[in-house]
Amino acid sequence: MQIPLYQIIENEIKEQIQSKKLKEGDLIPSENQLTEIYNVSRMTVRQALNNLVNDGYLYKHKGRGTFVAPRKIEKSIQGVRGFTEEMEGLGKVVSSKVVKFLVLEPSEEIREKLFLKEDEKAIYVERIRYGDKMPILFETLYIPQNLFKDLTAADMEESFYTYIEKEKGYRVSHCVQSIEAQMPKSKHAEMLKINKNMPVLKIIRNTFLNNGRPFEYVISIYRSDQYRFVQYAFKG
Repeated sequence: MQIPLYQIIENEIKEQIQSKKLKEGDLIPSENQLTEIYNVSRMTVRQALNNLVNDGYLYKHKGRGTFVAPRKIEKSIQGVRGFTEEMEGLGKVVSSKVVKFLVLEPSEEIREKLFLKEDEKAIYVERIRYGDKMPILFETLYIPQNLFKDLTAADMEESFYTYIEKEKGYRVSHCVQSIEAQMPKSKHAEMLKINKNMPVLKIIRNTFLNNGRPFEYVISIYRSDQYRFVQYAFKG
């Protein structure tokens, strides 16, 4: 069976990216140039480029051209690893911006997730997480106030997990989480500086200490152009 022309172009550009002949941020030839190089129609070239954009190999910048996209960050579904640890492992500079920090009366759902009694309150936090100054993740956290009475907004500008383990002496044990893809809300698109038509990856996570006590209930919205989730499975 003959390989379609657009797929030949795709495969050759992929090979150049994987072999580092084309590097992150490199401008690739224009549609007109590729049309001449491969002696094909512009429609064929456009289909190849659109497929490469959809697969995360390229990105388009209006008025400037098409560029090699940054490598997506791989997040393992197994284990409990903080955002700061993930970014530092990739050699990226981590930063956070707290958008909201307040103490509130939690809903019944949040009370159940955090094992709170009727008179106990929760700390509510919204923050944007950055890797090399790019907004990658928007988090909404609910934290039991009785466990972290001295927690401040400044603490949440740094790694929460480091605060828990180094400052408070607790140990993070495990989490229960769900993952889904969805279209971003206007607020999320604004915070992450993305187009409203770009899907996001949503994780809802309940995380526990080694004594079985939940210490956070988090709703995380990840940019799908920067993240992908992987699972390593073994035959049982």
